[in-house]
Amino acid sequence: MISSPWRHFFWGTDARMRTNYGRTARVFLNNAATPLIARPVTERVRRMLPRYASGGEPDRISEAMREQCGEIRAAALDYVGGDPERDAAVYVPSATAAINLLSCLFLQSDPDQVVLSTRMEHLANFLPFRERFETALVELTSGGAIDLNDYHRLLVKYEGRVRLVAVTGGSNITGEVPPVHRMAQMAHEYGARILVDAVQLVQHRPFSMLPHDDPRHIDFLCFDGHKCYTGRSGGMLIGPKDFLDSCRPAVYGAGIADFVSDKEIAYRGAPDRFEAGYPDFPGMLSLGEALGFLKRIGVQRIAEYEGNLYRYLLRRLREVPGLRLYGAAEDGDRLPIAAFCLKGVGFRELGDALGYDYGIAAAAGTCGANLYVQDLLRLSNTQACALFRGGKEYGVARVSLAPFNSSEDIDRLAAALRRIAGA
Repeated sequence: MISSPWRHFFWGTDARMRTNYGRTARVFLNNAATPLIARPVTERVRRMLPRYASGGEPDRISEAMREQCGEIRAAALDYVGGDPERDAAVYVPSATAAINLLSCLFLQSDPDQVVLSTRMEHLANFLPFRERFETALVELTSGGAIDLNDYHRLLVKYEGRVRLVAVTGGSNITGEVPPVHRMAQMAHEYGARILVDAVQLVQHRPFSMLPHDDPRHIDFLCFDGHKCYTGRSGGMLIGPKDFLDSCRPAVYGAGIADFVSDKEIAYRGAPDRFEAGYPDFPGMLSLGEALGFLKRIGVQRIAEYEGNLYRYLLRRLREVPGLRLYGAAEDGDRLPIAAFCLKGVGFRELGDALGYDYGIAAAAGTCGANLYVQDLLRLSNTQACALFRGGKEYGVARVSLAPFNSSEDIDRLAAALRRIAGA
């Protein structure tokens, strides 16, 4: 039995739900989408409510809120090894918004540049570049990993034109963790910077952007609060101050300038110039508390616990007749995420059966990583397009673990899959 020592820290772990076979305890295995909410986060917001203020009043309550926001930015930088002197932490509505913001900023500097991304990406780390730049995609290996030889080929092919490489810190489909520091070094050798979309990564294991003078340094990083157990969107875009300060705001409004007349505008430096409008104080407090909660538990302890649970998950899934795993390897570098299909059962049918029959919250579909799932299923562009035009879908089932999950949850999943398979 692998039992979580942190289960009581989360809301909803004891929720019961109605299924086609009666009421049962819910098993929540869709954490790569949005996990359950940490109790310390909601308690922190509850304590804030009686002293909520706009932050703009000249009094001690508003002053304290402004100071807390500064502390949360510093905590976010510390959490991922950012440089408080050289980096800025911009609070954003979501990681998707962070990537769109960065895309707009790079467009200001060179609209004719080439952006390299990969076929592993969530659409949030592909479409913002695909729709604004010439974009080249790094191919995958037969096992579903990023092909570093193809990555090098594209760096050489577009040498002098590549300004940015955008890569996930961890796949939301298979849990594959790309070698982002090695990719950063290769990008720097060809005069490019790198963005790591870390929404699936930083809640599961320790991560560092590394110092600026390290050739493996990560230039830009984004992550989202709801993946870190806040229950609400709102995250951070972290990047070098000198670059950010050289860019114009992407959204205009109050709070981004020190002086405005009808003749002249003096914009503030980052992060303020990219945070127009009223600050999301509850969101920032939620994010700060979530990061503090994870640090108090110990992110390395979480990684070790989830690693053991993930290996148990793979073993139990492989015992199910007719089940095929995609891109899973016990000896590989993986986050606790598994994608699979079941022979003779469509992915939608499988997801519905897990949820409506057995009370297991899982994902079914492409989960926003359309190109990656297409490749895992060995579908060509022509085949995928033909399915779409014919009113058909393609996809996989996916389960993903969090610190509150246990081997009992996995046993429930395995038993349900065996019944669905007719074993």
